[in-house]
Amino acid sequence: MLSNIYLKSLRDSKRSIFFYSLGSIALGMYVTLFYPTIRDATGFADFLEQLPDAIQALIGDVETYTTAEGFLNAEVFSFMGPMVFGIFAITAGMGAIAGEEESHTLDQLLANPVSRMSVLLQKIGAMLTGLLGISVALWVGLVGGSKIAGFDLSVSGTAQAILSLYVLGAVLGLIALSLGASTGRKSLAGGIAAAVGVVGFLLDTFLSVVELLEPARFISVFYYFNNNDVILNGINPVHFLVLIATAAVAILVAIWKFERRDLAN
Repeated sequence: MLSNIYLKSLRDSKRSIFFYSLGSIALGMYVTLFYPTIRDATGFADFLEQLPDAIQALIGDVETYTTAEGFLNAEVFSFMGPMVFGIFAITAGMGAIAGEEESHTLDQLLANPVSRMSVLLQKIGAMLTGLLGISVALWVGLVGGSKIAGFDLSVSGTAQAILSLYVLGAVLGLIALSLGASTGRKSLAGGIAAAVGVVGFLLDTFLSVVELLEPARFISVFYYFNNNDVILNGINPVHFLVLIATAAVAILVAIWKFERRDLAN
């Protein structure tokens, strides 16, 4: 066993990080290579404007959809990107502590001269590092694909959108990790964190067309992730700080509960 738990955790998840990174590159390449087809389609923007409001809510701003950034905002940063990052982060988060506990390997980690807090923080660091690798892979796919397809992509807007996506993934992963550290139950941690993501997506997407229920969007992590259409308008500092604060609270709860809980044998 590696004496450094951070490096051991990265080693244990290297296959997962590799394949998610490969998938992120493929996603970026596919979407950017497909974009010229949408850009050059005659009358496509008029067709989008005639769609029902609920469908437009899924697509995003139809007026910018045929621009490079608007297309990526709808196809990558509104659905596929959050799904890839969310699944990776939740899987990593729920397995970080609860997975080790259920497989009866956590006692081996804690048998080393290292505190519970150190174990927890190193596990968090490994998860965030994995997310960083996937973020870089997505950047490579988007930028590389745009170069091959022959169109310019906003470097600043793309970087900010990927950063916001990274923080969204971190929040969902930390929620799963915090629940796992608090309960020792992997399935419960993953299920609740996934529900936070799915319900958040539905609230932010569909309640935007239901005026009476629109205030409920403010409880959605997706609202703070990309309500501002980050790739088009840049990061909203207030929304970004809300996500950072949510991640910080999840870490503090995980430390507090994990330090005091009797672990399963």
